[in-house]
Amino acid sequence: VSGSREDRSTSGSAWSRAHTALIDAWISDLLLEVDRPDGIALVAVGGYGRSELAPMSDIDLLLMHEGRPDIADIADRIWYPIWDAGLKLGHAVRTVKEALSLASDDLETATALLSARHVAGNPAITEELATKSSALWQKRSQRFLAELSGAVQARHAQAGEVAFLLEPDLKEGRGGLRDAHAIGWAEAARPMLADGDPEVLAAAYDRILSARVELHRATGRVGDRLNLQDQDAIAEALGLPGGDANALLRLVSSAARDIAWIS
Repeated sequence: VSGSREDRSTSGSAWSRAHTALIDAWISDLLLEVDRPDGIALVAVGGYGRSELAPMSDIDLLLMHEGRPDIADIADRIWYPIWDAGLKLGHAVRTVKEALSLASDDLETATALLSARHVAGNPAITEELATKSSALWQKRSQRFLAELSGAVQARHAQAGEVAFLLEPDLKEGRGGLRDAHAIGWAEAARPMLADGDPEVLAAAYDRILSARVELHRATGRVGDRLNLQDQDAIAEALGLPGGDANALLRLVSSAARDIAWIS
């Protein structure tokens, strides 16, 4: 895991998927060391749930259980090795009922659960969580989508347009990754994309995600702003024709325009 960032056999979103798979396998092994892992599931959410970890991403992980009295000890045996490896961990211990209760009144929790993905343990628990989270989202969609719309507008006002900035915020800006997430959350409430939109969106998202992954690899820092001094190195890592900042900004601007248009 520690050497994954230096692996230059892949780049961009392909590196992200490979890194996520490596983290999955390691975390699955941690659960194997727990006595009687029945009635337990490790569930990835957020970016980890979407299998798109960047080098500096948090590993957002839920330890789901069915009322085990020793769950606190089990959690320690899983969380501490992750912390000891120097990785940033977003963690929680929940029953399905507890998770849904929190999601019912909190937009961030509700959207995180929409990306729930099974990592290890009992898959039936993950399936129950995913199914009931989706049903909750649809049931409360009018309220959640109104909150989401307000959050999107506030974010755009603060971060600006990815397509028109020399140093865009790849995640929070208009046309960035978070807009694509918002489209997916809205689509989970009720279908609204036109024919051809999912394919265009997926291709544009992949380009922005690839730039973000290489930004993290180039700088070794948390952050999503594409600063000028890093752009040449990112373009070269992605193998762009010309291999310079102009090529990278053309790629990012085109992708951001597609996402913003669909949004």
